[in-house]
Amino acid sequence: MNLVRSLRLETPARLALVGSGGKTTALFLLAHALPSPVWVTATTHLAVSQTRLGDRLWIVADADALQDGEIYRGVNVFTGPVGADQRTAGLEGEPLERLHQLADANAVPLLIEADGSKQKPLKAPAAHEPPIPPWVKTVGVCVGMSGVGKPLTDATVHHALVFSDLTGMKPGESVTIEGLAKSLCHPQGGLKNIPPGARRVAILNQADTADLQAAGKRLAEMILPSYDSVVIATLAGSPEIHAVIEHTAGIILAAGGSVRLGRPKQTLLWRGEPLIRHVARTALSAGLDPVYV
Repeated sequence: MNLVRSLRLETPARLALVGSGGKTTALFLLAHALPSPVWVTATTHLAVSQTRLGDRLWIVADADALQDGEIYRGVNVFTGPVGADQRTAGLEGEPLERLHQLADANAVPLLIEADGSKQKPLKAPAAHEPPIPPWVKTVGVCVGMSGVGKPLTDATVHHALVFSDLTGMKPGESVTIEGLAKSLCHPQGGLKNIPPGARRVAILNQADTADLQAAGKRLAEMILPSYDSVVIATLAGSPEIHAVIEHTAGIILAAGGSVRLGRPKQTLLWRGEPLIRHVARTALSAGLDPVYV
């Protein structure tokens, strides 16, 4: 299974990636895997060297710079101007909305990197982060599993003190699966600024060993109530999807007419309750989510 399929992206994709531990790698891996053309942008800074992972770089000074002309093949990267620090400005406001309108008009996938992590495996969002546009349909929350077991310091966690506040862990403690789960499920942590109705996918990257993959599965069980799915992967080098953990829906077929009996079997009482209620309770207690009748 590749990353595109594991994320169950809509067509055309409207994806934002946030978090840490391989966002840019995931962004361009997806961009090159989707049918051409693909548009990539960022609402935060990108290093100029990172933009070279695409096929073309377009510097957008204002919304008027984006015209509905030829759509070039390949991966097109749209950013704000390049600063003296060799980082591009994030695209926001009217230029971003114009890019979105053009992507909709031409049915082009639009992928967005929506915050930075200074290449740390773990992070917690700052007060101004993450800037996710409201029209995004899928949000991938990235985590570097290589940070599990490492000390909670600025060397491992971007915004370590914020991470400490969200999780209750003390600076210098080893980052635990439980602490990471609290951060990912916190409304001011991994769930921050995700638009209502957008799919939430946790991408547990850097699961390079059997131990980290097992830790990823334990973490997935803890966070799945807050996410639509969890992907455990190694995206650098030769990308590999180790597991995709999702909710399993239950469908109870209860439309029979009960013609021979003369009344609906589904509503017959057994041990004081209708049969359909016994079936529904069994489905719910089995962990199926959602359950449809």
